[in-house]
Amino acid sequence: ALQEVKHSLGFRLGLGFLGGRADAVVTAHRLALLAEAIIVAALAFAERDAFAQHGRLAGVHGAGSGLAVLGYGSLGAAELGFASDLDLVFLYDGTLAQAESDGARPLDGQRYYARLAQKVVHLLTTLTRAGKLYDVDVRLRPDGAKGLLVTSLQGFVDYQRERAWTWEHQALVRARPLAGDALLGRRFVQARAAVLATERDANDVRTQVSAMRARWRAERDRSNPTELDLKQGAGALLDIEFLLQALVLVHAAHAPRLSEASDSAGLIALASAAKLLTPEQGEALRDAHALLLARSLACTLDARPRLSPRDAALQSATAAVLEIAAAQGLVFA
Repeated sequence: ALQEVKHSLGFRLGLGFLGGRADAVVTAHRLALLAEAIIVAALAFAERDAFAQHGRLAGVHGAGSGLAVLGYGSLGAAELGFASDLDLVFLYDGTLAQAESDGARPLDGQRYYARLAQKVVHLLTTLTRAGKLYDVDVRLRPDGAKGLLVTSLQGFVDYQRERAWTWEHQALVRARPLAGDALLGRRFVQARAAVLATERDANDVRTQVSAMRARWRAERDRSNPTELDLKQGAGALLDIEFLLQALVLVHAAHAPRLSEASDSAGLIALASAAKLLTPEQGEALRDAHALLLARSLACTLDARPRLSPRDAALQSATAAVLEIAAAQGLVFA
């Protein structure tokens, strides 16, 4: 049933985009809303099964289980494509780690939430006759693939403050709560804002962001002399994302409103309002982002690689992105 809903609404969103009734930014946002709704439904199914098998954990208030689902990457930035996977992180209240559920097969809190998260991932990735809902990536959790599938909020905050790399703080810029426990989601938003507002050495941030961008381009850029990789190419979508992430990490300590958005369009508006970008730079970034995202969505809608001919519009947009990045002390070219 979820597959049918996804196919039906995805088809309508594709028609709206191709017919010009919705632009790329709106379409990507609506695709993210569709994914959120499916995650909410998958979590509800997983909780229903957990309640039936293991009961409820003592100390959880409300009808839910106390699990919060976070979105990272394109999903967290509400810029999902037609073939995007979902970057998910699962959080729970650490005070419930040793609590025991009251069902026929009781579990302690940590195992309870691990089972619940596994069930959500299973529901989203299981291949049915109608296909698979989404590919799911959970490697952005603390300690990556070596870490636990679920993390307590306090453990998450401690990791971000004490052990996280700069690239993990960059990823946090594009993170937001999607489903599950609303109170825990609000506590995450507060913790995220506090981590992003940490005072940092600006030159160190710029150096590390530039180095990570160079590494990604060397490993993943599929551009060639006649075609641009719309995501990884010089001046393309990743450069815009890295530029905005650097602005947040360098300036959020003194401009805390920068943590209020996770999407590129919203971050461009906030950076412009904080006068970190000139009006001309803000407009150029908005236009470049909209153009690159539109070309990217058109490619994924056709199941084509995200490569586009280097026409005059693309050349102008990518040149503007690289010029603005250089003005911010970032070396992307």
